[in-house]
Amino acid sequence: MNWITYILQVNLYLIVTFGFYWLLLRKETFYNANRFYLLTASILSFAIPFWQSGIIQSWAVTEQVSTVVKTIPLAGFTVTNLAETPTWDWNLLLANIYFMGFGFGLLRFSIGLFKLQQLFSLSNLDGQAFSVFGKIFIDKKLDHYDVIKNHEEVHSKEFHSLDVFWFELLGALCWFNPIAHIMQKEIKLVHEYIADEKASEQLGSKKVYAQVLVSSHFKTNKNVLVNHFYNKSILKTRIMMLSKEKSKKNALLKYGFTAPLFLGMLVLAAACVDNDSTLQPTKDLNETGVISSLQKKSVTEGEIFMAVEKKPEFPGGVNEMYKHISREITYPAAAQRAGIEGRVFVKFVVRKDGSVGDPEILKGLGFGCDEAALKVLETMPTWKPGTQNGKPVNVYFTMPFLFGLEKEAKTSQTPPPPPSIKKGTPLYYVDNKLTSFEAVKKLNMNNVKTLTVLEEQDAIDKYGKTPHGVVEITMK
Repeated sequence: MNWITYILQVNLYLIVTFGFYWLLLRKETFYNANRFYLLTASILSFAIPFWQSGIIQSWAVTEQVSTVVKTIPLAGFTVTNLAETPTWDWNLLLANIYFMGFGFGLLRFSIGLFKLQQLFSLSNLDGQAFSVFGKIFIDKKLDHYDVIKNHEEVHSKEFHSLDVFWFELLGALCWFNPIAHIMQKEIKLVHEYIADEKASEQLGSKKVYAQVLVSSHFKTNKNVLVNHFYNKSILKTRIMMLSKEKSKKNALLKYGFTAPLFLGMLVLAAACVDNDSTLQPTKDLNETGVISSLQKKSVTEGEIFMAVEKKPEFPGGVNEMYKHISREITYPAAAQRAGIEGRVFVKFVVRKDGSVGDPEILKGLGFGCDEAALKVLETMPTWKPGTQNGKPVNVYFTMPFLFGLEKEAKTSQTPPPPPSIKKGTPLYYVDNKLTSFEAVKKLNMNNVKTLTVLEEQDAIDKYGKTPHGVVEITMK
């Protein structure tokens, strides 16, 4: 699992779980249950993506979700230049942006800690009342001192400061997600509900306690890491919840729906464990496709895994695999004449011995495109097998092959490397000048504006006798 996939999963789970809370649980008076839910949901959102339960992965629904997730083409696997390292690395750019935001969040958190340390040595509270990490700070000159003390003791005894610290750290980790910042405010609000409820019970009257809240005027410290008795922005909400009738016991049934919610998250996490095995090769328009002989090979023996601890690896890495695919993929002439475009989805197995087999067309196009995709698998070398519990195992892969045409000629938006033609060599024209294949291979592909392949009649009409086609290259 790459870091982008992990961060996206975490934030998706935060959104889903908080959405459930906001719609079903927020207005209930089971404040301790709500606190537990928010804490559990936030922690599990970070932990679930690492969950690799063999039982869940074996469920039929997990396999179905995995198939759907793993056949979605990801921009990160679109090859733009196989000859050289891309100038623009989107993963690096996203990483820089993310860690800049994370660094700013940590800086804000550190400033809060520094100010908190200063509070511990504060001698003159001057009308303030708050608590942090078991320590209670109340100006003894304040009216209703005992009521305020009871309120702050609840925060202290139930370690509400730990919740606040965790959600501040969560806000730094997920700084770009507004839900993370809403959760920071919500957990503090729940803390106040809990403390208000218990303090009003000790006072013996919710009405009198509400009057204390309304009549009290405090100087508040702006440090986000402490629990304040008086917070004007949430005062109205606290009084409304204080006077609200207690929720009926059958409302607890709503919390039972959290079980299928978290189970669904586990299924999605299990389906996404090996999500980066989805590959999208670019097209290379060279030859005519042939039917793969892999379909004639024996069926894989033993269990086949959807996700493993260590995924199979193409020899030489991902870049070498892209180069191999670019050399071998074909665009059948029949599909070109018929104007057929789209994706062919192929599912196959990388066996425990590293061989590739058991191809299955999940979605085909016909007109030779299916056979062209299978032919690529037939030419695959031996992979480094995937492992589970330290042992080589059979692993499923799903790969989409993209076939696309331009109106007049097949021009790639991002130039692939010069085609490697096995049966004969085409003519190469660079900026309308006939150029040798050796000279073409030395071109800087970052400076290529367009690359157009003319085959059969198109090449003959423009250049005369050209038995192996023409490749036109326009430089920037």
